Amino acid sequence: MSIAAFDLDGTLIRGKTCCEAIAEGIGRIRRMREFEQLRSSQIEEVTSAREEMAQWYSGRKLNDLCSHLSTIALAPGVNEGFELLRNHGFRIAIVSLTWKFAAEWFADLLGADYCIGQGLSSGGTITHFWPQDKARWLTALAANLKIEMKDVAAVGDSRGDIPMLLAAGHRYWVGQELPPELGREVNHEPAGDILQVTRSIVGGNRN
Repeated sequence: MSIAAFDLDGTLIRGKTCCEAIAEGIGRIRRMREFEQLRSSQIEEVTSAREEMAQWYSGRKLNDLCSHLSTIALAPGVNEGFELLRNHGFRIAIVSLTWKFAAEWFADLLGADYCIGQGLSSGGTITHFWPQDKARWLTALAANLKIEMKDVAAVGDSRGDIPMLLAAGHRYWVGQELPPELGREVNHEPAGDILQVTRSIVGGNRN
């Protein structure tokens, strides 16, 4: 048994992010596009943006917010790729910096076994989730399943995914520019077809 962990925005989905799709649906897209320019390392600014988004969602049902996620395009080969992984005994995880309720919606849609993201309580309290938390969460999941990190594959596309990829034994990058921090031990598939990526994951796990 092995784990294949995927970022969500820009990796499993393309075009709009989860937050953009929701913002578009509730009339907040212009402000959301300003937030999308922030880097994950800008902790104070991102925290403030998340708090403002939580205010937008106040009084709205999560099901109504999630209904806007159906407007997002999946990356090519996602469904076929996930089926391939399941057929080879992989556990699939979605590890995202977006809202956990959005990650859960896509986990249900795609048949992922696990997912994580930033929490949002019914009272508007945020449980923040940062890039370094991706690595910690994935490492803890592997330990709980008694899987060594050398048998874990991680797929991402942005700087917020770097800690997770560095923690994994097999690294896949579908972003355009390859960060130097990932070194040479990384498979670069710009805007990659997820079926092709998963074929590589299955093949690499046999080595």
